[in-house]
Amino acid sequence: MTQRIGLKDIAGTLELDVSTVSRALRRDPRVHPETAQAVHATASALGYRPNAAARALRGGPTGRVAVLLSPPQHRFASPIFLELLSTLERHLRDSGRTLTVFAAQSRDEEPGIIRDIVQGRLADGLVLGRTRQNDERVRFLIENGFPFVTFGRTAFDGEHPSIEIDYAEAGRIAVEALLAARPDELHILSAPEGQRFADNYVSGALLAATGASPPVVIHRIELTEELGQVTASAIFAAARPAKRIALACIQDLMAFGAYRAAALAGRAVGRDTSVFGGQDFPGSEHAAPPLSTFSTEDARVAGLLTQAMLARLDTPDAAFMSETIKPTAVLRGSHLLAR
Repeated sequence: MTQRIGLKDIAGTLELDVSTVSRALRRDPRVHPETAQAVHATASALGYRPNAAARALRGGPTGRVAVLLSPPQHRFASPIFLELLSTLERHLRDSGRTLTVFAAQSRDEEPGIIRDIVQGRLADGLVLGRTRQNDERVRFLIENGFPFVTFGRTAFDGEHPSIEIDYAEAGRIAVEALLAARPDELHILSAPEGQRFADNYVSGALLAATGASPPVVIHRIELTEELGQVTASAIFAAARPAKRIALACIQDLMAFGAYRAAALAGRAVGRDTSVFGGQDFPGSEHAAPPLSTFSTEDARVAGLLTQAMLARLDTPDAAFMSETIKPTAVLRGSHLLAR
């Protein structure tokens, strides 16, 4: 029985890495033309025939699109990701593809998961959220020529498709609504530094507070109800009972925690404490008082992310899609203070 010629045989003959030979056979443009020509000539001379099953696993289309959920995953940090998964799965099914979900338990896990997706050919494309300005995950995907779309822009704008919510506008909406009630203190609760959407929210909030009389304090915490409660409790404990305190929360989960902290501290939202949430979570209208927040049009954002991903897969040479969604205020009463 004749021994099958493999990539190692070609690599050994030419004294090249197996990875270089693999890229050359896939006609990867990063391989020097002379090297690629030598690889193809040697493969032909040795009688190399690609294994169909291996090619399907390593180099051919998988028919899958991956979504990477960044931490925290507690109760799904935002309903928009549930909307995204539902919308993306439906459209992928219509195009004969399937959805694969990866969930990182820590930010340190994310680069490794992305490498596995790309190098292990676990999917044909990737939807990536929680972007950072100089996002190494994005740099890696660009350098490897892997199709992807981001939920949020990066310093690599123009090099990849992206859909973004204008969180600077969201911060402005929240702070202007809260300042209208003339609080004694204004606290801004946002996600940890370095995440683009959270940094933009703080920038917009601070700009709206420019020249305002109450002191402004920034709190950078994870997007959980528990940390919203812990942070608000500390704020209330440090303030005199008569102080009128306003809390601008980037997400409704934080605001729900602030409601609980106010009740435990003997405060009343809408009387001596004002709260503004974010993203209009289901149930926010049923809080007591109903939570003032901003809407990010989750269904529209999910649809645009899906459209950008499918366009990247089906028409790779087309211009990258890039859109920014403006949030709208949903004023219900929790941002008010008693006169």
